[in-house]
Amino acid sequence: MKKRLPLKILIIVTIVIFSCENSKNVFPDEINVSKTGSLKRIEGTRLFTKTPDTYSFFKNLIRYQKNDNTYFQVIDVPNTAFAEYKSKTTPEAITRQGAKIDVYEPVKFNGFEGTYSEGPSKNEGETKICLAFGDEKFVTVVIGVCLTDDKNSKQELKSIFSSSYYDKLYQLDPLELADFTLDETILGFRYATKIGNIFIYTPDGKIEATKMLETSSYQVMLFDAGGPEKVKEFMEMSTSRLGLQGIEISNIKASDFYINGHPATELSMEAKDKDNNTVTVYQLGIFNTGTTTAVLFIGIDSENGRYFDKFRATAKSLRFRQ
Repeated sequence: MKKRLPLKILIIVTIVIFSCENSKNVFPDEINVSKTGSLKRIEGTRLFTKTPDTYSFFKNLIRYQKNDNTYFQVIDVPNTAFAEYKSKTTPEAITRQGAKIDVYEPVKFNGFEGTYSEGPSKNEGETKICLAFGDEKFVTVVIGVCLTDDKNSKQELKSIFSSSYYDKLYQLDPLELADFTLDETILGFRYATKIGNIFIYTPDGKIEATKMLETSSYQVMLFDAGGPEKVKEFMEMSTSRLGLQGIEISNIKASDFYINGHPATELSMEAKDKDNNTVTVYQLGIFNTGTTTAVLFIGIDSENGRYFDKFRATAKSLRFRQ
């Protein structure tokens, strides 16, 4: 059986997972919050929080931010059991991946099983904290980032986390924040999750953090571009980074055209690792004329081109809502 290439490609998606040293009383071991009018739902999620007025919601990044160094965001992962997630994010499992953390604690979050962790980010001088919880059908991960020396902001983020409520029965439109539509029937892939401003689809609507880029999938990313040339620069920069990861790129094809009056750039390529495992990558970037926003579609075909033509058709079905 052909191995699938573990592409760390274009969008390096990290659901914040850490190795750890146990610590006590860093975060409440049991949280019981009632859903009241003082709590406001974070758009695109089922999580209700009481967020200080100093935080602003950034739609394109899909996160609440106090400043460039202090922010938090919510990742909902449907069709995934928390027990499975937890088994792959134990201190022992994460230590084997070379990560480091300072705290890992079990939590009961409004009746859901959960974990709390905190530790150094890959960026020097930065700390990430993580509250994860769920049941047999979903996982939600709340991630906070602040400067390591900013103890007040870290405590503020922990307070936001510990005073939140999750409404599992809330009828959520997973594409609530998407300024685009596309024809999902072409491929039949199902929406799997949203990580920041990235919407991810897989054949069965399931996803594993450690295997997400080893299987066929497509991702749609919203971002501020400023102009069509910036979209091209972003796509070229993403491609050039592959060489730094030991990925050999070949058979690159590029073309420019318009979709409903919006300038678009198309890229396709073959990617091969040092073990000669290959995938086909399809990208389409579209700039929303009259705005500063753009959409980037990325399809990863690990099955010998089985999905390539349908990736292209799905990408070209993209339409801006505004």
